[in-house]
Amino acid sequence: MLRGLDSRCAACGAPRSLLAAPNVSFAGQPSRLGGVAATIAGVSVLVLGLSLSAGLWFLLQSIWPTHAVGWAFALPMGAASLLFGFLLLLGGSRLRRRGTARQQEVQLEAVKSMVAHRRGPISASEVAGSLQLPEEQVDALLTRLAREQATAVTLDVDAHGRIVYDFEGEERRWRVLEEAAQGQEAEAEQAREQARRR
Repeated sequence: MLRGLDSRCAACGAPRSLLAAPNVSFAGQPSRLGGVAATIAGVSVLVLGLSLSAGLWFLLQSIWPTHAVGWAFALPMGAASLLFGFLLLLGGSRLRRRGTARQQEVQLEAVKSMVAHRRGPISASEVAGSLQLPEEQVDALLTRLAREQATAVTLDVDAHGRIVYDFEGEERRWRVLEEAAQGQEAEAEQAREQARRR
Protein backbone atom coordinates (compact mmCIF):
# COMPACT_ATOMS: atom_id res chain seq x y z
CA MET A 1 0.00 0.00 0.00
CA LEU A 2 1.42 3.37 -0.98
CA ARG A 3 0.84 6.32 1.34
CA GLY A 4 2.50 9.37 -0.16
CA LEU A 5 6.07 8.27 -0.83
CA ASP A 6 5.95 5.65 1.94
CA SER A 7 5.22 2.04 0.96
CA ARG A 8 3.63 -0.10 3.67
CA CYS A 9 2.34 -3.65 3.98
CA ALA A 10 -1.46 -3.68 3.64
CA ALA A 11 -1.88 -6.36 6.33
CA CYS A 12 0.43 -5.30 9.16
CA GLY A 13 1.51 -1.76 8.21
CA ALA A 14 5.22 -2.59 8.23
CA PRO A 15 7.43 -0.58 5.84
CA ARG A 16 8.43 -2.38 2.66
CA SER A 17 10.20 -1.75 -0.61
CA LEU A 18 8.27 -0.54 -3.62
CA LEU A 19 9.89 -3.32 -5.67
CA ALA A 20 9.27 -6.13 -3.14
CA ALA A 21 5.84 -7.26 -4.32
CA PRO A 22 2.83 -5.97 -6.25
CA ASN A 23 1.55 -2.72 -4.82
CA VAL A 24 -2.22 -2.31 -4.36
CA SER A 25 -1.96 1.32 -5.47
CA PHE A 26 -0.17 0.54 -8.77
CA ALA A 27 -1.40 -2.96 -9.64
CA GLY A 28 -2.70 -3.12 -13.21
CA GLN A 29 -2.17 0.61 -13.83
CA PRO A 30 0.36 0.26 -16.69
CA SER A 31 -1.95 -2.08 -18.61
CA ARG A 32 -4.98 0.11 -18.00
CA LEU A 33 -3.17 3.29 -19.06
CA GLY A 34 -1.75 1.49 -22.09
CA GLY A 35 -5.27 0.34 -22.94
CA VAL A 36 -6.61 3.89 -22.75
CA ALA A 37 -3.74 5.14 -24.93
CA ALA A 38 -4.33 2.37 -27.48
CA THR A 39 -8.06 3.16 -27.55
CA ILE A 40 -7.38 6.88 -28.13
CA ALA A 41 -4.89 5.99 -30.86
CA GLY A 42 -7.41 3.62 -32.46
CA VAL A 43 -10.15 6.25 -32.51
CA SER A 44 -7.68 8.79 -33.92
CA VAL A 45 -6.57 6.41 -36.69
CA LEU A 46 -10.19 5.68 -37.59
CA VAL A 47 -11.30 9.31 -37.63
CA LEU A 48 -8.23 10.75 -39.34
CA GLY A 49 -7.69 7.85 -41.75
CA LEU A 50 -11.32 7.70 -42.89
CA SER A 51 -11.52 11.50 -43.15
CA LEU A 52 -8.31 11.60 -45.19
CA SER A 53 -9.46 8.81 -47.48
CA ALA A 54 -12.86 10.53 -48.00
CA GLY A 55 -11.11 13.86 -48.70
CA LEU A 56 -8.72 12.18 -51.12
CA TRP A 57 -11.63 10.49 -52.89
CA PHE A 58 -13.48 13.82 -53.29
CA LEU A 59 -10.33 15.56 -54.52
CA LEU A 60 -9.31 12.92 -57.05
CA GLN A 61 -12.85 12.30 -58.29
CA SER A 62 -13.34 16.03 -58.83
CA ILE A 63 -10.10 16.16 -60.88
CA TRP A 64 -10.84 12.95 -62.85
CA PRO A 65 -14.61 12.49 -62.67
CA THR A 66 -14.78 9.82 -65.39
CA HIS A 67 -11.98 7.64 -64.00
CA ALA A 68 -11.79 5.56 -60.80
CA VAL A 69 -8.58 7.21 -59.60
CA GLY A 70 -10.28 8.45 -56.42
CA TRP A 71 -11.49 4.92 -55.61
CA ALA A 72 -8.05 3.46 -56.32
CA PHE A 73 -6.43 5.64 -53.65
CA ALA A 74 -9.30 6.05 -51.16
CA LEU A 75 -10.31 2.39 -50.79
CA PRO A 76 -6.88 1.03 -49.71
CA MET A 77 -6.38 4.00 -47.39
CA GLY A 78 -9.84 3.54 -45.84
CA ALA A 79 -9.32 -0.23 -45.48
CA ALA A 80 -5.92 0.28 -43.82
CA SER A 81 -7.43 2.87 -41.47
CA LEU A 82 -10.24 0.49 -40.53
CA LEU A 83 -7.84 -2.42 -40.00
CA PHE A 84 -5.31 -0.56 -37.86
CA GLY A 85 -7.99 1.42 -36.00
CA PHE A 86 -9.94 -1.70 -35.01
CA LEU A 87 -6.73 -3.55 -34.08
CA LEU A 88 -5.77 -0.69 -31.77
CA LEU A 89 -9.27 -0.59 -30.26
CA LEU A 90 -9.25 -4.35 -29.70
CA GLY A 91 -5.75 -4.25 -28.19
CA GLY A 92 -6.73 -1.36 -25.93
CA SER A 93 -9.80 -3.21 -24.72
CA ARG A 94 -7.74 -6.33 -23.93
CA LEU A 95 -5.10 -4.30 -22.12
CA ARG A 96 -7.74 -2.57 -19.97
CA ARG A 97 -9.36 -5.92 -19.11
CA ARG A 98 -5.96 -7.44 -18.24
CA GLY A 99 -5.09 -4.44 -16.06
CA THR A 100 -8.45 -4.60 -14.25
CA ALA A 101 -8.05 -8.36 -13.67
CA ARG A 102 -4.52 -7.82 -12.30
CA GLN A 103 -5.74 -5.02 -10.04
CA GLN A 104 -8.54 -7.21 -8.64
CA GLU A 105 -6.12 -10.10 -8.15
CA VAL A 106 -3.67 -7.95 -6.15
CA GLN A 107 -6.51 -6.41 -4.13
CA LEU A 108 -7.86 -9.88 -3.32
CA GLU A 109 -4.39 -10.99 -2.20
CA ALA A 110 -4.15 -7.90 0.02
CA VAL A 111 -7.55 -8.69 1.55
CA LYS A 112 -6.46 -12.31 2.11
CA SER A 113 -3.28 -11.18 3.87
CA MET A 114 -5.28 -8.76 6.05
CA VAL A 115 -7.69 -11.56 7.00
CA ALA A 116 -4.80 -13.92 7.76
CA HIS A 117 -3.04 -11.26 9.84
CA ARG A 118 -6.20 -10.32 11.75
CA ARG A 119 -7.24 -13.93 12.55
CA GLY A 120 -10.60 -12.67 13.71
CA PRO A 121 -13.75 -10.81 12.65
CA ILE A 122 -13.19 -8.08 10.07
CA SER A 123 -15.57 -5.68 8.32
CA ALA A 124 -15.47 -4.14 4.86
CA SER A 125 -15.11 -0.64 6.32
CA GLU A 126 -11.92 -1.63 8.20
CA VAL A 127 -10.37 -3.14 5.09
CA ALA A 128 -11.50 -0.20 2.95
CA GLY A 129 -9.84 2.24 5.36
CA SER A 130 -6.57 0.30 5.31
CA LEU A 131 -6.45 -0.25 1.54
CA GLN A 132 -7.94 3.15 0.64
CA LEU A 133 -10.59 1.53 -1.57
CA PRO A 134 -14.35 2.10 -1.83
CA GLU A 135 -16.27 0.06 0.74
CA GLU A 136 -18.54 -1.49 -1.93
CA GLN A 137 -15.51 -2.79 -3.82
CA VAL A 138 -13.99 -4.26 -0.64
CA ASP A 139 -17.32 -5.84 0.26
CA ALA A 140 -17.36 -7.55 -3.15
CA LEU A 141 -13.79 -8.82 -2.54
CA LEU A 142 -14.71 -10.13 0.92
CA THR A 143 -17.81 -11.82 -0.51
CA ARG A 144 -15.67 -13.45 -3.21
CA LEU A 145 -13.20 -14.64 -0.58
CA ALA A 146 -16.07 -15.93 1.57
CA ARG A 147 -17.41 -17.93 -1.39
CA GLU A 148 -13.99 -19.52 -1.88
CA GLN A 149 -13.91 -20.60 1.78
CA ALA A 150 -17.64 -21.10 2.25
CA THR A 151 -17.44 -23.73 5.01
CA ALA A 152 -15.06 -21.80 7.28
CA VAL A 153 -16.79 -18.39 7.19
CA THR A 154 -19.37 -16.94 9.52
CA LEU A 155 -21.16 -13.64 8.99
CA ASP A 156 -22.47 -11.33 11.67
CA VAL A 157 -23.81 -7.79 11.93
CA ASP A 158 -22.09 -5.28 14.21
CA ALA A 159 -23.70 -2.54 16.29
CA HIS A 160 -23.55 -0.12 13.33
CA GLY A 161 -25.41 -2.53 11.03
CA ARG A 162 -22.32 -3.48 8.99
CA ILE A 163 -21.60 -7.05 7.96
CA VAL A 164 -18.63 -8.57 9.78
CA TYR A 165 -16.80 -11.51 8.20
CA ASP A 166 -15.14 -14.09 10.41
CA PHE A 167 -13.00 -16.42 8.30
CA GLU A 168 -12.10 -18.57 11.30
CA GLY A 169 -15.53 -18.40 12.93
CA GLU A 170 -16.48 -22.02 12.33
CA GLU A 171 -13.04 -23.25 13.36
CA ARG A 172 -13.08 -21.05 16.47
CA ARG A 173 -16.57 -22.28 17.35
CA TRP A 174 -15.41 -25.92 17.17
CA ARG A 175 -12.36 -25.08 19.27
CA VAL A 176 -14.59 -23.46 21.91
CA LEU A 177 -16.92 -26.47 21.90
CA GLU A 178 -13.97 -28.86 22.21
CA GLU A 179 -12.47 -26.80 25.03
CA ALA A 180 -15.84 -26.72 26.80
CA ALA A 181 -16.21 -30.49 26.43
CA GLN A 182 -12.64 -31.03 27.70
CA GLY A 183 -13.35 -28.69 30.61
CA GLN A 184 -16.50 -30.62 31.51
CA GLU A 185 -14.58 -33.91 31.31
CA ALA A 186 -11.85 -32.50 33.56
CA GLU A 187 -14.44 -31.28 36.08
CA ALA A 188 -16.15 -34.67 36.05
CA GLU A 189 -12.78 -36.40 36.53
CA GLN A 190 -11.99 -34.11 39.48
CA ALA A 191 -15.39 -34.81 41.01
CA ARG A 192 -14.81 -38.58 40.66
CA GLU A 193 -11.34 -38.21 42.16
CA GLN A 194 -12.71 -36.27 45.13
CA ALA A 195 -15.47 -38.86 45.61
CA ARG A 196 -12.87 -41.66 45.71
CA ARG A 197 -10.78 -39.83 48.29
CA ARG A 198 -13.77 -39.57 50.61
